[in-house]
Amino acid sequence: MLQDLGNIGEFVGALGVVVSLVYLARQMIQNTVSVRAASFNAMVQNSIRLLEHAFRDPEFAAFLAKAEADPASLSEAERVRLDSYMTAVWRHFGNLQYANRVGTLDGQMWDAYRADLKEHLRKPGWPEWFQANRRVFSETLGKQVDLALQEIAEESSRDRSGQGERRSDSEE
Repeated sequence: MLQDLGNIGEFVGALGVVVSLVYLARQMIQNTVSVRAASFNAMVQNSIRLLEHAFRDPEFAAFLAKAEADPASLSEAERVRLDSYMTAVWRHFGNLQYANRVGTLDGQMWDAYRADLKEHLRKPGWPEWFQANRRVFSETLGKQVDLALQEIAEESSRDRSGQGERRSDSEE
Protein backbone atom coordinates (compact mmCIF):
# COMPACT_ATOMS: atom_id res chain seq x y z
CA MET A 1 0.00 0.00 0.00
CA LEU A 2 2.81 2.39 0.84
CA GLN A 3 4.45 1.52 -2.46
CA ASP A 4 1.17 2.26 -4.30
CA LEU A 5 1.00 5.69 -2.66
CA GLY A 6 4.63 6.29 -3.68
CA ASN A 7 3.84 5.38 -7.30
CA ILE A 8 0.82 7.69 -7.31
CA GLY A 9 2.99 10.46 -5.87
CA GLU A 10 5.59 9.99 -8.61
CA PHE A 11 2.86 10.05 -11.25
CA VAL A 12 1.33 13.25 -9.85
CA GLY A 13 4.81 14.80 -9.66
CA ALA A 14 5.58 13.88 -13.27
CA LEU A 15 2.21 15.24 -14.37
CA GLY A 16 2.99 18.49 -12.56
CA VAL A 17 6.31 18.77 -14.42
CA VAL A 18 4.57 18.23 -17.78
CA VAL A 19 1.92 20.86 -16.97
CA SER A 20 4.66 23.30 -15.90
CA LEU A 21 6.59 22.73 -19.14
CA VAL A 22 3.48 23.32 -21.25
CA TYR A 23 2.78 26.52 -19.30
CA LEU A 24 6.36 27.75 -19.76
CA ALA A 25 6.27 26.98 -23.49
CA ARG A 26 3.09 29.05 -23.88
CA GLN A 27 4.65 31.89 -21.88
CA MET A 28 7.74 31.83 -24.10
CA ILE A 29 5.59 31.99 -27.25
CA GLN A 30 3.64 34.94 -25.86
CA ASN A 31 6.88 36.64 -24.83
CA THR A 32 8.36 36.13 -28.32
CA VAL A 33 5.29 37.69 -29.92
CA SER A 34 5.47 40.62 -27.49
CA VAL A 35 9.18 41.16 -28.17
CA ARG A 36 8.61 41.10 -31.94
CA ALA A 37 5.73 43.57 -31.63
CA ALA A 38 7.79 45.92 -29.45
CA SER A 39 10.74 45.63 -31.81
CA PHE A 40 8.56 46.39 -34.84
CA ASN A 41 7.01 49.36 -33.04
CA ALA A 42 10.48 50.73 -32.28
CA MET A 43 11.44 50.38 -35.96
CA VAL A 44 8.32 52.20 -37.10
CA GLN A 45 8.91 54.97 -34.55
CA ASN A 46 12.47 55.36 -35.83
CA SER A 47 11.18 55.55 -39.42
CA ILE A 48 8.72 58.25 -38.42
CA ARG A 49 11.42 60.23 -36.59
CA LEU A 50 13.59 60.17 -39.70
CA LEU A 51 10.74 61.18 -42.01
CA GLU A 52 9.44 63.81 -39.62
CA HIS A 53 12.21 66.25 -40.51
CA ALA A 54 11.04 66.45 -44.11
CA PHE A 55 7.31 66.73 -43.50
CA ARG A 56 7.51 69.17 -40.57
CA ASP A 57 10.32 71.41 -41.79
CA PRO A 58 9.99 72.86 -45.31
CA GLU A 59 13.55 74.18 -45.18
CA PHE A 60 14.86 70.67 -44.48
CA ALA A 61 12.66 69.22 -47.23
CA ALA A 62 14.17 71.71 -49.71
CA PHE A 63 17.69 70.92 -48.48
CA LEU A 64 17.08 67.17 -48.83
CA ALA A 65 15.66 67.55 -52.35
CA LYS A 66 18.76 69.55 -53.33
CA ALA A 67 21.09 67.00 -51.70
CA GLU A 68 19.37 64.06 -53.39
CA ALA A 69 19.47 65.66 -56.82
CA ASP A 70 22.92 67.27 -56.80
CA PRO A 71 25.13 66.50 -53.80
CA ALA A 72 28.06 68.32 -55.39
CA SER A 73 26.16 71.61 -55.07
CA LEU A 74 26.13 71.46 -51.25
CA SER A 75 28.05 73.89 -49.06
CA GLU A 76 30.38 72.53 -46.40
CA ALA A 77 27.74 73.04 -43.68
CA GLU A 78 25.12 71.31 -45.83
CA ARG A 79 27.48 68.36 -46.34
CA VAL A 80 27.81 67.98 -42.57
CA ARG A 81 24.03 68.09 -42.28
CA LEU A 82 23.64 65.51 -45.05
CA ASP A 83 26.27 63.24 -43.49
CA SER A 84 24.42 63.27 -40.18
CA TYR A 85 21.06 62.59 -41.75
CA MET A 86 22.31 59.90 -44.13
CA THR A 87 24.25 58.14 -41.38
CA ALA A 88 21.04 57.94 -39.33
CA VAL A 89 18.98 56.72 -42.29
CA TRP A 90 21.52 54.10 -43.39
CA ARG A 91 21.92 52.86 -39.80
CA HIS A 92 18.15 52.51 -39.74
CA PHE A 93 18.16 50.42 -42.93
CA GLY A 94 20.98 48.32 -41.48
CA ASN A 95 18.94 47.76 -38.33
CA LEU A 96 15.88 46.78 -40.37
CA GLN A 97 17.91 44.31 -42.39
CA TYR A 98 19.40 42.82 -39.23
CA ALA A 99 15.94 42.55 -37.63
CA ASN A 100 14.68 40.70 -40.69
CA ARG A 101 17.66 38.36 -40.65
CA VAL A 102 17.20 37.43 -36.96
CA GLY A 103 13.44 37.11 -37.31
CA THR A 104 12.17 40.14 -35.40
CA LEU A 105 10.93 41.86 -38.57
CA ASP A 106 8.33 40.11 -40.68
CA GLY A 107 9.43 39.27 -44.23
CA GLN A 108 6.58 41.27 -45.78
CA MET A 109 7.57 44.34 -43.79
CA TRP A 110 11.21 43.94 -44.83
CA ASP A 111 10.06 43.73 -48.46
CA ALA A 112 8.22 47.04 -48.00
CA TYR A 113 11.26 48.69 -46.41
CA ARG A 114 13.49 47.24 -49.13
CA ALA A 115 11.22 48.76 -51.79
CA ASP A 116 11.58 52.10 -49.98
CA LEU A 117 15.36 51.67 -49.98
CA LYS A 118 15.32 51.07 -53.74
CA GLU A 119 13.27 54.24 -54.29
CA HIS A 120 15.88 56.24 -52.37
CA LEU A 121 18.66 54.66 -54.42
CA ARG A 122 17.05 55.90 -57.64
CA LYS A 123 18.04 59.46 -56.66
CA PRO A 124 21.70 60.27 -57.43
CA GLY A 125 22.60 61.50 -53.95
CA TRP A 126 21.74 58.28 -52.14
CA PRO A 127 24.01 55.72 -53.87
CA GLU A 128 26.75 58.32 -54.20
CA TRP A 129 26.70 59.03 -50.46
CA PHE A 130 26.51 55.36 -49.50
CA GLN A 131 29.39 54.33 -51.77
CA ALA A 132 31.58 57.09 -50.34
CA ASN A 133 30.78 55.97 -46.78
CA ARG A 134 30.09 52.23 -47.09
CA ARG A 135 33.11 51.31 -44.96
CA VAL A 136 31.25 52.45 -41.82
CA PHE A 137 28.30 50.14 -42.45
CA SER A 138 27.97 46.37 -42.36
CA GLU A 139 29.11 44.28 -45.27
CA THR A 140 25.62 42.77 -45.34
CA LEU A 141 24.05 46.20 -45.87
CA GLY A 142 26.60 46.91 -48.60
CA LYS A 143 25.60 43.71 -50.37
CA GLN A 144 21.92 44.67 -50.05
CA VAL A 145 22.64 48.08 -51.61
CA ASP A 146 24.65 46.45 -54.41
CA LEU A 147 21.77 44.08 -55.11
CA ALA A 148 19.22 46.91 -55.16
CA LEU A 149 21.42 48.98 -57.49
CA GLN A 150 21.81 45.99 -59.80
CA GLU A 151 18.02 45.51 -59.86
CA ILE A 152 17.53 49.21 -60.63
CA ALA A 153 20.04 48.99 -63.50
CA GLU A 154 18.29 45.91 -64.89
CA GLU A 155 14.87 47.58 -64.62
CA SER A 156 16.22 50.66 -66.35
CA SER A 157 17.78 48.56 -69.10
CA ARG A 158 14.50 46.67 -69.64
CA ASP A 159 12.60 49.96 -69.75
CA ARG A 160 14.99 51.40 -72.35
CA SER A 161 14.86 48.30 -74.52
CA GLY A 162 11.06 48.15 -74.22
CA GLN A 163 10.75 51.79 -75.29
CA GLY A 164 12.98 51.15 -78.30
CA GLU A 165 10.79 48.24 -79.37
CA ARG A 166 7.64 50.34 -78.99
CA ARG A 167 9.13 53.13 -81.10
CA SER A 168 10.00 50.65 -83.82
CA ASP A 169 6.48 49.26 -83.76
CA SER A 170 4.90 52.72 -83.99
CA GLU A 171 7.21 53.84 -86.78
CA GLU A 172 5.88 51.11 -89.11
